[in-house]
Amino acid sequence: MRSFRPFPIVVSVILGITGGASAFGQTPNAPWVHLESTSVNVGIGGQSGDGMLYLPNLGTNCAFPFKVEGFGGGIHLGISKVSATGVVNNLTRVADLTGQYSASQGEVTLLAGGGGMSLKNRANNVVMDLKSETQGLSLGFGGQGMTIRLSDPPVNAPRAYVVEFGFNKTWLSKASRVVVDQAIRDWKCRFANLWVFGHTDTVGKEDVNLELAEKRAAAVREYLIGAGITSVRVMTVAKGEDTPRAVTDDNVRRRVNRAVGIVIQQ
Repeated sequence: MRSFRPFPIVVSVILGITGGASAFGQTPNAPWVHLESTSVNVGIGGQSGDGMLYLPNLGTNCAFPFKVEGFGGGIHLGISKVSATGVVNNLTRVADLTGQYSASQGEVTLLAGGGGMSLKNRANNVVMDLKSETQGLSLGFGGQGMTIRLSDPPVNAPRAYVVEFGFNKTWLSKASRVVVDQAIRDWKCRFANLWVFGHTDTVGKEDVNLELAEKRAAAVREYLIGAGITSVRVMTVAKGEDTPRAVTDDNVRRRVNRAVGIVIQQ
């Protein structure tokens, strides 16, 4: 395992970039952070501040606030506020952002378009590439590194949801939308995929039922995407009458089989 040794002194890097998310050439849908400290004293190795983790790779309006300590070390300007923005790499869980970050020998890099600073979480492989939002600001962090604390309560939610349909129907009823809305609230901003399985009862021809199952699964998928979940996270599978939720004889109407199952995969 590669050893990351923090500098024994305050790291200070000139970051001559202005602007917000666009300043660091953000990859579309890549996780990114904004850090801000409003209390910086000359000669003090960094102050506490606030930050926000944005996860457009999961869906719209997916953001998690966090606290940061040691941010803004090396400031030699008469200012009361510093801020930085940058892409987060190798993030697979929200909780992975928490930890102590440091630059190591050879790990401070020059990013495209201007000076930059690469910080690695000592507890995992998460790396932040930060750039200043203030022209000419000498930005750094304390000799002990920079610590991020993010409160990410564990998910206490179902891993499966069942959406029922009327006979020969492919649209979501009011009751069905309630179920899908709950799945959205539980999993929209979490690192998880949503598998949508379409089912039918055994009434009618097999090929027609398979098409019916496809349309039901597609209706649920469109609803999930319409609510802001990124499309790459939602997959559909049409089961038709071949894999009923409740086994019956042929040509038997059962509402339990006229359904779509949403299964969470983390």
